[in-house]
Amino acid sequence: MTWARQHLKWLPNAVTASRGIAGPVVAWLLVAHQAHVVAFFVFVGAMLTDLIDGWLAKKLDAVSTAGFLLDPISDKFLVNSTWLALWWIGWAPTWLALPVMLRDLIVVCGFSVAWATGHRWRASVLARTMVAFEGTTLPMLLVHVVWWDVHWYSVGVVLGIMTLGLSLASALEYVWRGPESVS
Repeated sequence: MTWARQHLKWLPNAVTASRGIAGPVVAWLLVAHQAHVVAFFVFVGAMLTDLIDGWLAKKLDAVSTAGFLLDPISDKFLVNSTWLALWWIGWAPTWLALPVMLRDLIVVCGFSVAWATGHRWRASVLARTMVAFEGTTLPMLLVHVVWWDVHWYSVGVVLGIMTLGLSLASALEYVWRGPESVS
């Protein structure tokens, strides 16, 4: 076993946790300082950690139950803090932000109950697609400027509509499929 594998097993979970911590930081930057450009870069950087933490966990042989649970919680903290802040400052329409956040709350509750009863919902292709759209929608709403003759906020709203549709469809899919028993 290499030194890194032996001594850095904590690193993937730290990277994952940093993503969750970034959510309130993005919200603070938006609400308290109107620093939407900095918030944009913090958000994008945090989203990139979602690619890094899993790779690190495999590379360091540090895949864990804690990481399995921490990953979706960190994702939810990041995106829902961002949605809430964007809604608070008036940059995310209520009809878009609240249903997406409500879907996440329902999913978290459902996953928690399933986990507590020895069941598990696996993220489907539809749910992963929704997360990809959401991860693209939020930076577009954060940019909130015209750049390269593109009104990025409008792009964000259009992507947000697609995110909302995928969000509702994936919620219905979770209900339809139900959880799997963990043996």
